[in-house]
Amino acid sequence: MLKAVIFDMDGVIADTEPGYKITTIEFLAENGITIDKDYLIQYTGVTNEEMWTGVFNDTGLSGYTIQECINIVDHKRDLLMAKEGLQPIPGVINLIRRFHKAGYTLAIASSNNWGEINRAADTFAIRPYFDVYASGEECAHGKPHPDVFLLAAKLLEMDPAECLVIEDSKNGLKAANRAGMRSIGFNNPEFYQEGLSEFADLLVSDFDELTIKMCEALFE
Repeated sequence: MLKAVIFDMDGVIADTEPGYKITTIEFLAENGITIDKDYLIQYTGVTNEEMWTGVFNDTGLSGYTIQECINIVDHKRDLLMAKEGLQPIPGVINLIRRFHKAGYTLAIASSNNWGEINRAADTFAIRPYFDVYASGEECAHGKPHPDVFLLAAKLLEMDPAECLVIEDSKNGLKAANRAGMRSIGFNNPEFYQEGLSEFADLLVSDFDELTIKMCEALFE
């Protein structure tokens, strides 16, 4: 029986994925390394530390620590967001409200840090709808490991089998599967990813078309 809904943040609630990729590509280009967004898709949903470890190994980037790379790209992204503003994924705020009105317990479980989680929660004024928040900062392993979702279930005092995860990445959906949770894959039509249906119980590309009954049916 469905009792709780756990939302990923980046790419599900906050439209941050393009900004992350734009600023990462820009930083690497400044250091003579050419990549594209397709290369970065493999790291969607993992922690910043894990992503940069992979980038260092793949590209031979040197002269920086991982934390320095994170700080530089975060600064670039902050400048970009200051110019463009942090925007929600279309339809997601209404979806959160619908779940809350229907009486479901809600959580955010993100690989991102507390600062970014708090920024999104405050910008979109969604704190009243969520019971708990879980950050990858608190976990030993990032997605595709299940740690952050299991932490959210523990904080919610829910059995993982009673939880539904909404995710936009293969890494996140793998993590949900490994946590023993049902999942909905969100395939953003502006940032299409191949292969999400392989790991999701249901795939959607428009949150306005996702109904509570569709979610409940996954637990029947």
